[in-house]
Amino acid sequence: MVSRVHFVGTFLIVAVTIGFGFATLPAGDVGFVSVASAETETDPPMLTAVSDALARNEQSLIAFRRDIHRHPELSGQEVRTAEVIAERMKKAGLEVKTGIGGNGVVAILKGGRPGPVVAYRADMDAIPTTGPDPVEFRSENEGVRHGCGHDMHVTIAVGIAEALATVRDELPGTAVFIFQPSEENGEGAAAVIKDGALENPRPSAIFAVHCAPLEVGVLGSTQGMLLGGLDVVRVRLTGDGDLDAVAEAVAGVFSGVNTVNMGTPQVQGETDFTMAGIFRSGPAEDGNGTMLVGMVRCSSDERHDAARAVIEKQVDAITADSVTIAMEYSKYMIPPTINDPELVAHGNAVIAALAGPDAIYPLEGVVPFFSEDFSQFQQHIPGAMYFLGVSNTPRGIMGLPHSPMFVADEGAIKFGARAMSAVLLNCLENQ
Repeated sequence: MVSRVHFVGTFLIVAVTIGFGFATLPAGDVGFVSVASAETETDPPMLTAVSDALARNEQSLIAFRRDIHRHPELSGQEVRTAEVIAERMKKAGLEVKTGIGGNGVVAILKGGRPGPVVAYRADMDAIPTTGPDPVEFRSENEGVRHGCGHDMHVTIAVGIAEALATVRDELPGTAVFIFQPSEENGEGAAAVIKDGALENPRPSAIFAVHCAPLEVGVLGSTQGMLLGGLDVVRVRLTGDGDLDAVAEAVAGVFSGVNTVNMGTPQVQGETDFTMAGIFRSGPAEDGNGTMLVGMVRCSSDERHDAARAVIEKQVDAITADSVTIAMEYSKYMIPPTINDPELVAHGNAVIAALAGPDAIYPLEGVVPFFSEDFSQFQQHIPGAMYFLGVSNTPRGIMGLPHSPMFVADEGAIKFGARAMSAVLLNCLENQ
């Protein structure tokens, strides 16, 4: 999950306080058909078999997650991670393609019955950090760790694939598992798509989860926009004048359009925001002047356009002796994550029937602090992302991605894999 807001030190605490803007599960029929009630009926035989497989495999999956956690790799460097994923998927009998979009892995599970094609995506890369790794199985790669939960994402996808493989003969259609590199730099999804991850076979829908500070045993999502898109703005300053003063003025322009008060919690359920700032400033890499790199993240397309108009106008109005200002504005380097309403409605019903209505935590509004390049897949096919609860308050576990003390409760592995297996089965059986 791309944060790109390092210019503000308090955003992590605020995100926890906001609670991601959750509301009460709305009542009503959402077209759920195939999964029986968690309280009154037994699970369908195929889901029962999948659940049993996950229970048998739980300790193996936890060991797999810890191995990946000990060996984190940055964006574009996920060589070992890809190798262990590919090995495990081949052992489960899936057709495996490697080197997709760099270090990506695509694993294809063809069922024994005719049916649709459905995809599941997991990102693989870790983040740079100078902080501690507060787990016993800590990172062995100094300065790098899985502080965003991608080790959990990979493990859950592996668990789903292995569990569904146990019912291959009865499985309708095909499940495609996309293990994506380079999410943290916003480049990986576009790269694997360009390299054919959504072709041969082409899925009709795609799902994913992302670790979040919900309690373990809970999944949260929304119909429509889940995460804002990310604009990236590069401002180059050259000349013999006071570059520092001009850089300060440029930073002030970005701060002036920022409506998210980073010092106090956002009002729960607030849906309109503009979040902007400079997250890198210093000598340009090519040695030509000073380069400022800013970001703009908003809750709507209209707000993006309005913020851009203000920033371009006000930066253009900055004048200083012997200083030249050149700005490059890239809208939606990462598009907004917009969930398909029907996929979320059916997914919510499946999860609620499997684990009870309290397992679903619908969100109100757009989460302002992150963007996710899962949105690139949604530009091509309908998709739905869920936030997976990995916090455990009684145990002192706080699962906020990118926070210094991020830890994930490993109970979320079996829960997440079982819930999303049920969602995929429902989609394969009923599309």
